[in-house]
Amino acid sequence: MSVTFDRTTEKTGMFLRGLRRRTGRPVPELVGLFRSIIDGGRDFHPIASDFLEHFMDGAGASRIMSPRWLRSFKVIKKAERRNQRRFERQLARRARLLDDHASAWLHDYWDARINAFIGTELFYVSRMSLLRSHGSFVLTRDGREVRVSGTVRHRWFDPYDWDRGRWVYIPRHGFVPIAVGRELVEADEARNFLMESRHVQTLEGVYVRGGRLRRGRARFAWALVRTGG
Repeated sequence: MSVTFDRTTEKTGMFLRGLRRRTGRPVPELVGLFRSIIDGGRDFHPIASDFLEHFMDGAGASRIMSPRWLRSFKVIKKAERRNQRRFERQLARRARLLDDHASAWLHDYWDARINAFIGTELFYVSRMSLLRSHGSFVLTRDGREVRVSGTVRHRWFDPYDWDRGRWVYIPRHGFVPIAVGRELVEADEARNFLMESRHVQTLEGVYVRGGRLRRGRARFAWALVRTGG
C-alpha cells in the first residue's frame, strides 16, 4: 500500500489528531504509515527502524540491546556515572565507621531515570528509560586505609509501547500521533515488547581516613567487564 503524508494539510490533521486518544484513520492506513517509516529510516536510523519493525512483526518478544551501542550515548553514560557516585558516597560513609582490622559488606541498588535527547537515534528507540544498578562490595580496614572492591550489575530497560506523550516528530513524516501505535496494538497489528540491556563493572578503591581536623579522601577506579555485546 502506498500512503502519502507529506501534504501540509495532511500533516496538520495528523498533528491535531495526535492530541486525541484516537486518530480516526482506517487501520490499513496506519499500518502503511508505520511501514513507510520503517523503510524510510533504514539509511538514517537503522536500529530505530529495526525496533519499529519488531513492534509490527515480533509478536511481543523481548529484545536484548547491544551494551556497546547503548553506551555510545552520553545520556546513558551520565546515568551510569550518577549511580556510580551514589555507590561511592555510600562506601565512603561506611568506610568512616569501620573499626580497625574489621570487614563489612555493602549490598544495594540505585535507579537512574533517562530522557533521551530529541533527534538522537536513542530518542526514536526509547525516549524515557531506566538504568538499575545492583552493587555488591566488601570493605576491609587496615590502619587508616580501607580497601574497597566489588561488582555492579547494570540493567537498562524500557517497554516499547507507544504510550507516553501525544506525538513524535519523525524526519520525512512530520508529527506522528502516539495514538497510531496504540490503535495498531488494539487492532492486533502490533505488539508491545520489553527492551533491555545488561553490563557489568568492577570497582577497586581505597579510602584513607582523616584525622580529627581532616576529612578522609577516597580513590575509586571503575572498569567495564568486556563481553561480546
